[in-house]
Amino acid sequence: MARLVLAGLETMAQELGCSKKTLYRWIRERGFPAFKMDGAWRALPGEVETWLMEQRAQQEGQGKRLPK
Repeated sequence: MARLVLAGLETMAQELGCSKKTLYRWIRERGFPAFKMDGAWRALPGEVETWLMEQRAQQEGQGKRLPK
């Protein structure tokens, strides 16, 4: 069964390879698709994947190459 929800900022940050501080900034400034439910941050993997693809397209549109 596929995971339905990523729970907790620590888990999300680990999965994304960033710090919790960076993840907070993405939520606040870039519209990262996370939400609070019962006091814990959660995200739907499909929405996160879509957000990442949009961020990549935006970076490439600005002429910035993302690290591989």
